[in-house]
Amino acid sequence: MESEQALARGEHLMAAVDAHEHTHLTGPAADEAARRLETFGERARFQGTVVLDDNRLRRLMAKHDPAVYPGQYVTCVHDHAKALCERARHRRSEGLPDHGGCKPLACRNVALTPENTAAWQREIDRITRRLATRPTLPPLLRHRLEARRTEITAFLLENTTTRQSA
Repeated sequence: MESEQALARGEHLMAAVDAHEHTHLTGPAADEAARRLETFGERARFQGTVVLDDNRLRRLMAKHDPAVYPGQYVTCVHDHAKALCERARHRRSEGLPDHGGCKPLACRNVALTPENTAAWQREIDRITRRLATRPTLPPLLRHRLEARRTEITAFLLENTTTRQSA
């Protein structure tokens, strides 16, 4: 199963590299993601040939996995030393991120694609609609939703500016 997941992720990453999507990332790990994906793309195009078959892509992922994990809200650029998801579990996870324990608004392993940013914006819109419902929400729920919306908005303001070329 892990091999199939790596293959699917590899195909997704190859498509992103070919479409130069890694140049449109923002967030704390955007530069690292772009570097890893550029290196991954160079290895995939070794000596002018492009990895097209599943077996070659599996070997490429086994040897040179960039440890970039696309998701709905964030793209994880996994670095064990900074991974809040692993710290929450108090143990090493064989170098894999724990998506169930992800803390995307605080983690420094986060890069954002335009699709990730749009997902966060939909979440803000959903919260705003919920806050506008009648009858009025209980005070504690209202407070938590308002705090969540504020937290997401601040995260996006801080992390969606275009990266500066180094």
